[in-house]
Amino acid sequence: MSITEIMLQENQDLEISIELMAHDFEYAFKKEMNTKIKSSPKGKNESYNLNEIKVYLKNCFSISQKDSEIKLEVIGNEIKLDGTLLIYMEGKYNKRIKHLKIYNDLLVNWLPNQQNIVNLNGAFKSSFTYNKNQKSHVFQ
Repeated sequence: MSITEIMLQENQDLEISIELMAHDFEYAFKKEMNTKIKSSPKGKNESYNLNEIKVYLKNCFSISQKDSEIKLEVIGNEIKLDGTLLIYMEGKYNKRIKHLKIYNDLLVNWLPNQQNIVNLNGAFKSSFTYNKNQKSHVFQ
């Protein structure tokens, strides 16, 4: 299971955090990219190379507004001692927001029982659970 928290700030900033298990991410990354991803020490925790995470997420996670994809920037990640991977992203949205379309198929191609929960806060307050059969949802 992954949990994505998306905060729609009044200043049009999107703040996104994705929480999932690091070993599941490594497994899916290896299957999808045909190469292993390795973590490196970072303070008390470990982290992955940001560029490798960006490449993987580009195909698995996106947010669109008015049929235009919002540019998302991966700004950091950390692997906690309990094996949880946290990925941090940010972007900008149009102030006159009426709906957001979120595509999320993290891990579902390789872990068939995978569920991805997205919680939206700010301009919208809503949740949706994605899976292998439901990879896209429009929040209104």
